[in-house]
Amino acid sequence: MPRFATVPCAPCPRCVFHAWQLVEEGRLVWQSEWECGSCGFGAPDVCNRDHGTGVPPADVREAVVAREGTVLLRVDGARAAALKVLRDVLGLTFPELAAVVRDGYRATPVEARHLTDALHGAGWRP
Repeated sequence: MPRFATVPCAPCPRCVFHAWQLVEEGRLVWQSEWECGSCGFGAPDVCNRDHGTGVPPADVREAVVAREGTVLLRVDGARAAALKVLRDVLGLTFPELAAVVRDGYRATPVEARHLTDALHGAGWRP
């Protein structure tokens, strides 16, 4: 009796990585997937769709930035409530938060809209 093994595909030159962000039910959401012209969407453990909330993994964020660019979000003079929003949404450490207050934050367009809405809800106005 023959035995069959399933060998997952690995991303090949024909594979394309898709990544995007959106705001869903007031939360920042990211999604990604591989698509291949040869094998469709490939093996679930390699070419599957992935998703999550909050700040996306580096490869997802890099793909979104490459496609959409960034916006410099300035939060000069931010108060405690606004700083809490930045910590909660972006998961920043205190040193990272200090750098954002000093230098601004390079946000994707979706992140910028979500953060601006959340900051305005906390009473921050530029």
